[in-house]
Amino acid sequence: MVQTYKKSDIELLTGNKAVATAVKLARPQVIAAYPITPQTEIVESLSSMVARGELDAEFIAVESEHSAMGAAIGASLGGVRTFTATSSHGLLYMGELVFWAGMTRVPIVMPVVNRSLNPWNIWPDHQDSMAFRDAGWIQFYAKNNQEVLDLTLCAFKIAEHHKIWMPVMVCLDGFILSHTSAQVKVPDQSEVDKFLPKFNPLIMLDPDDPFAHGSLTDSKGIWEQRMSLIDGFNNARVIIPKVFREFTEMFGRLGDYMIEVTGDLNKADIAVFALGTMGEEAEMSLDILGEKGIRSVIVRPRVFRPFPREELIQILKKVSKVLVIDRSVSFGNAGPLAIEIQAELFANKLDIEFHQKIMGLGGMDVTYVNIAEEVEKIMK
Repeated sequence: MVQTYKKSDIELLTGNKAVATAVKLARPQVIAAYPITPQTEIVESLSSMVARGELDAEFIAVESEHSAMGAAIGASLGGVRTFTATSSHGLLYMGELVFWAGMTRVPIVMPVVNRSLNPWNIWPDHQDSMAFRDAGWIQFYAKNNQEVLDLTLCAFKIAEHHKIWMPVMVCLDGFILSHTSAQVKVPDQSEVDKFLPKFNPLIMLDPDDPFAHGSLTDSKGIWEQRMSLIDGFNNARVIIPKVFREFTEMFGRLGDYMIEVTGDLNKADIAVFALGTMGEEAEMSLDILGEKGIRSVIVRPRVFRPFPREELIQILKKVSKVLVIDRSVSFGNAGPLAIEIQAELFANKLDIEFHQKIMGLGGMDVTYVNIAEEVEKIMK
């Protein structure tokens, strides 16, 4: 049954408030928090909800981002639904424990409000989250505030699925989404409770049988752990679309795909790939390009880890030219999204004209007009 919405169900929310609203609906039991621009509003909002008695959770105000992830790992292993959030240099500071959370497969949900790294800059690009694409975390990239809320709710269910059981990042562009208000449909608590059951720990520490161990693991243990993590990601490729489908059937939006395609794929001369808000911005270039006789399609992966290669190949088989726009750099090579797509082209022996462009670093403005101009250059 698809939920219907009244005007009273639609709220004007920033991306940060959309995250906080989704987290409240998900009923976490522990929130570990440390502020950093442009994420601070998320944990501030949740702190207020806990203080007012609107959210029954233990709110831990820690002394650093490193401690926030440490507290989240401990709480998750203790058998409770756990949440934290961060951004940019805060993500780097908790980096050691981000890898611990991923490699030991604890189902923490953590939005990363994307912000550029050194030298100091508060504006958005994807360098922060992309630096952790191999840390053992599932990664979503949201295009608007509605998707921020929806993906955050899905993230809890996906992280806690017993065949996945690993942490999830929900990435949203700083300021473009985090501090910009938009209309967001907010589901009823009762409907969310049906979609997201109570936390059912797969493993948990036993307070009546405490133990301690060192951090040194032999090579056999590392091998087994890594193979387990690979299995979890392979399971996620199958389960993520199922969770998206279940969400869509219940709430009437999102869709069961890991890659969103806008435009007529069967008639397209060129496919333009981009993540997050740049993917949505690119959608607006379709009309300009159409007026100039250029048949284009916009392809926006909203799941980056696990990389949705099966969906990608089906898309690539239908186009002859590709432009990939990245908002981050894998130094010494190219943009991370471009590298992934090039690898799939080679592995599947697809002969496609390939182009890549790095745009929008450090918050540089990229409009649909700029994107249309890049496509025109290729088509000429």
